[in-house]
Amino acid sequence: MKTTYWIWKQPPNSGETPIWQEITGNEFLALVRSPASKNRHFIKLHSTDLDGKDGVLVMEATRDDFINWKREKNHSDYLKKFGSEIDVVSYHTLESDDSESFGEEMLRDDDCDVEADYMAQLDREIVRAALSQLNEDEQKMIEYFCLSDKQGTEREYSKLTGIPRKTINDRKKRAFTKLLKILT
Repeated sequence: MKTTYWIWKQPPNSGETPIWQEITGNEFLALVRSPASKNRHFIKLHSTDLDGKDGVLVMEATRDDFINWKREKNHSDYLKKFGSEIDVVSYHTLESDDSESFGEEMLRDDDCDVEADYMAQLDREIVRAALSQLNEDEQKMIEYFCLSDKQGTEREYSKLTGIPRKTINDRKKRAFTKLLKILT
């Protein structure tokens, strides 16, 4: 199995593609042992063919890429070491009975509660239908006090409309009582 070594002829500069240079095993060994390689990082990629004919590739990488590769390699080595106790299964390879979806699509998503979302949507529709049965002033008042992003106070609504606060309080109570009767 052949090992090929690739280093940067010119390191990548601000996201540009690096220019690569192939070197021999002896040149790579000399490079790694020299002080010039102090801040250089290399990753080792094994064959992707099942028969291993394409060999091993050792290539220069950025520090971040090296850290990510090392983390994945350590995880893989750990799984190999305790492989008899651990079975690794890819959810993607599992298919539904109708073969139209993959395994990860069948996993439960705790961040998404479809039933609760539907019930909230249904509640909003019921409230909208009930609000449509109120007169325009009552609708505006309930929207101001309950449904707007910034819910206001009776004093603020009084300044906004010019209606005395006590009158607003009475109308608000009547509007909520009327809405409650519609909803029950």
